[in-house]
Amino acid sequence: MQEEDGQIQYGDVSVPKKKSKIPSAYLRGVKGQKRKDLEKVLRKISNLYKAGKKVPPSLLKKRIKLGSKSKTTK
Repeated sequence: MQEEDGQIQYGDVSVPKKKSKIPSAYLRGVKGQKRKDLEKVLRKISNLYKAGKKVPPSLLKKRIKLGSKSKTTK
Protein backbone atom coordinates (compact mmCIF):
# COMPACT_ATOMS: atom_id res chain seq x y z
CA MET A 1 0.00 0.00 0.00
CA GLN A 2 1.55 3.28 -1.15
CA GLU A 3 0.26 6.81 -0.92
CA GLU A 4 0.60 9.29 -3.81
CA ASP A 5 -1.16 12.58 -4.64
CA GLY A 6 -4.13 12.06 -2.33
CA GLN A 7 -4.73 8.52 -3.54
CA ILE A 8 -3.95 5.15 -1.97
CA GLN A 9 -2.31 2.54 -4.19
CA TYR A 10 -3.38 -1.10 -3.69
CA GLY A 11 -1.35 -3.13 -6.18
CA ASP A 12 -2.49 -2.00 -9.65
CA VAL A 13 -5.61 -0.17 -8.44
CA SER A 14 -5.56 3.38 -7.04
CA VAL A 15 -8.39 4.40 -4.72
CA PRO A 16 -9.11 8.03 -3.72
CA LYS A 17 -8.56 8.91 -0.06
CA LYS A 18 -11.68 9.28 2.07
CA LYS A 19 -12.00 12.72 3.63
CA SER A 20 -14.72 11.72 6.07
CA LYS A 21 -15.37 8.48 7.89
CA ILE A 22 -19.02 8.52 6.83
CA PRO A 23 -20.04 6.07 4.06
CA SER A 24 -20.48 7.81 0.71
CA ALA A 25 -24.02 6.39 0.37
CA TYR A 26 -25.18 8.91 3.01
CA LEU A 27 -23.54 11.83 1.18
CA ARG A 28 -24.45 10.94 -2.38
CA GLY A 29 -25.80 13.84 -4.44
CA VAL A 30 -24.59 16.56 -2.06
CA LYS A 31 -21.64 18.82 -2.85
CA GLY A 32 -19.55 21.54 -1.24
CA GLN A 33 -20.38 23.19 2.07
CA LYS A 34 -23.74 21.43 2.25
CA ARG A 35 -21.84 18.09 2.21
CA LYS A 36 -19.58 19.18 5.09
CA ASP A 37 -22.59 20.33 7.10
CA LEU A 38 -24.34 17.01 6.46
CA GLU A 39 -21.21 15.12 7.62
CA LYS A 40 -21.19 17.11 10.88
CA VAL A 41 -24.89 16.48 11.51
CA LEU A 42 -24.56 12.75 10.79
CA ARG A 43 -21.58 12.53 13.14
CA LYS A 44 -23.52 14.32 15.91
CA ILE A 45 -26.52 12.00 15.46
CA SER A 46 -24.26 8.95 15.50
CA ASN A 47 -22.41 10.05 18.66
CA LEU A 48 -25.65 10.83 20.51
CA TYR A 49 -27.19 7.50 19.52
CA LYS A 50 -24.09 5.52 20.54
CA ALA A 51 -24.02 7.31 23.90
CA GLY A 52 -27.63 6.29 24.50
CA LYS A 53 -28.88 9.86 24.53
CA LYS A 54 -31.98 11.27 22.86
CA VAL A 55 -31.54 12.62 19.33
CA PRO A 56 -33.45 15.94 19.07
CA PRO A 57 -36.04 16.25 16.29
CA SER A 58 -34.41 19.50 15.14
CA LEU A 59 -31.22 17.57 14.33
CA LEU A 60 -33.19 15.00 12.34
CA LYS A 61 -35.02 17.76 10.43
CA LYS A 62 -31.68 19.40 9.63
CA ARG A 63 -30.34 16.08 8.34
CA ILE A 64 -33.35 15.62 6.06
CA LYS A 65 -33.12 19.21 4.80
CA LEU A 66 -29.39 18.92 4.00
CA GLY A 67 -29.77 15.51 2.36
CA SER A 68 -32.72 16.36 0.13
CA LYS A 69 -32.34 17.79 -3.34
CA SER A 70 -33.77 21.20 -4.06
CA LYS A 71 -36.85 21.07 -6.26
CA THR A 72 -36.81 22.94 -9.53
CA THR A 73 -39.86 23.68 -11.63
CA LYS A 74 -39.98 23.95 -15.39
